Amino acid sequence: MRTPILAYHALNVHGRDYGNNDHIAFREDLASLVKTGWHIAPLFDVVSAYLGMGAALPKKTIAITFDDGTDFDFHDLAHPEFGVQRSMLNIMRDQSASSKADTKPHATSFVIASPDARTQMDQTCILGKGWMGEAWWSDAIASDLMSIANHSWDHNHEAVTPVAQREQMKGNFRCIDSREDADAEIRAAAEYLNRAAPNPGTKFFAYPYGDTNDYLIQEYLPAQAANPFVLAAFGTQGGVMTEASNRWHLPRYVCGFHWKTPEALADLLRDAE
Repeated sequence: MRTPILAYHALNVHGRDYGNNDHIAFREDLASLVKTGWHIAPLFDVVSAYLGMGAALPKKTIAITFDDGTDFDFHDLAHPEFGVQRSMLNIMRDQSASSKADTKPHATSFVIASPDARTQMDQTCILGKGWMGEAWWSDAIASDLMSIANHSWDHNHEAVTPVAQREQMKGNFRCIDSREDADAEIRAAAEYLNRAAPNPGTKFFAYPYGDTNDYLIQEYLPAQAANPFVLAAFGTQGGVMTEASNRWHLPRYVCGFHWKTPEALADLLRDAE
């Protein structure tokens, strides 16, 4: 298998063009993927095929993910400077309604579990409008276009006090290097999501900031594989997912970092094929 996984951040709204607005980039990319014959599969199907637990997928298969789980993933919201932004889910609905493809697009949204952390991040990093809620999670799952997945308890984010990390080191995820911290950040988030938004996506984990370390990849996550609360973990290092990829550090391409134009994405996908 050679499966690209794309990552978008719906909070990235810094203008009205492809290169500075992930909503515009996603809309154009989605239309292009359908036009060029890519099969957009749920992340669960991709991982199941990778682990030999599910059916084989078409050769040109791709998966889509969103990080941080802001309300921009689900709701159309009025940005104070750049106007109403069509939500990522509604962009998929629009594409599904206009497309003759046999399958609907699907994405997995990696969300932050802690309500308190989300409130602090909303007030500090967004606009204090309550745009990091969880009321939409169940409706997103029910749409059959989106799964909800684990992006840690509190992102170990610099705007959150206190964080789960035992020494209050924050602003990266590399310092989550003990069982105590990993349980507080990853296991606790999985348990919360299983109660608040039960769906197959809760068994997927995306490293905050794309940061990880040898302890998480080589010890902590492999140790829980027999009875997993994490089935696979994802980074942001770029590259195509293959049978040889590390289950606990699967690669993703990030919009705005690995590609900034439609042409650059097309080049990435040609290489993937």
